[in-house]
Amino acid sequence: MKMKRRVKKSAHYVKELFLQNRWKVTAALAFLLALLLFAEEPSAWRYIFPEQAEPVSAFIQAEESRMPEEDAYVQILEENAVPDEYVIGNFGIVYQEPELPTGCEITALTMALNYYGFPVDKMTMAESYLPTAPLVYYTGADGRLYGTDMNNYFVGDPASSAGIICGTGAIITAADGYLADAGSDMRAVDRTGASCEELYGLVSRDIPVVVWVMVGMAARGETQGWYTESGDYVEWSHGDHGAVLIGYSENTVTIADPISGMTEYSRTAFESVFQSRGNQCVTLE
Repeated sequence: MKMKRRVKKSAHYVKELFLQNRWKVTAALAFLLALLLFAEEPSAWRYIFPEQAEPVSAFIQAEESRMPEEDAYVQILEENAVPDEYVIGNFGIVYQEPELPTGCEITALTMALNYYGFPVDKMTMAESYLPTAPLVYYTGADGRLYGTDMNNYFVGDPASSAGIICGTGAIITAADGYLADAGSDMRAVDRTGASCEELYGLVSRDIPVVVWVMVGMAARGETQGWYTESGDYVEWSHGDHGAVLIGYSENTVTIADPISGMTEYSRTAFESVFQSRGNQCVTLE
């Protein structure tokens, strides 16, 4: 009997509460219904609040028009994503020895040219296109040691064991000279300063990279150097080497090496050596 009285009293209280707040309850229910309708069909907003139809419609159209752009952006990111590992296929090896015992850089360039279908040989590149200059030292009025510009010339003779090295400038001159004579629109691009990640990105797009490294990826030893007439400081070390980066993985890189052929080296060792050589590199594009 007491239970029935409590239920009846509670029911009466709920009824009174609803009657006193019926407009608030109705408004809340209507708002929830509007949200449900709008979630299912955004255009339904115009039937609930006609005065807000145009602003909301414009918002919907803006969002819908932006979606394809966002999709395109995502697609671009996916297309340019660098895979975890990659090796350029069908890359031929050219050995520098025995004809060019110190001509590693020009031999590396020859491999890159051959990859793009140019049938030039290393001796033609070394004898007809590579700018060379003898080693000359002198002390300037400022007391500094000056010498041959190793950036833009091969110092010595690449066909001699007494040859030294050359930098990217000499290789770009050789490449552009040959490409022009071959009637090609391709040209050499000096990418010195590029990060290793940028190099891997190029390789993943089948672009081999001529890189300045060390023989066997050994750590660079003591260097010798001098200033050029332009004021640049140039240096070289025994074991300086040029090769072509054609692949990489999580722990290794694949190098087309003018001395050892197709060789895998430690990725860590390569990155350290590449940086010690000033991140010098060249591509053909």
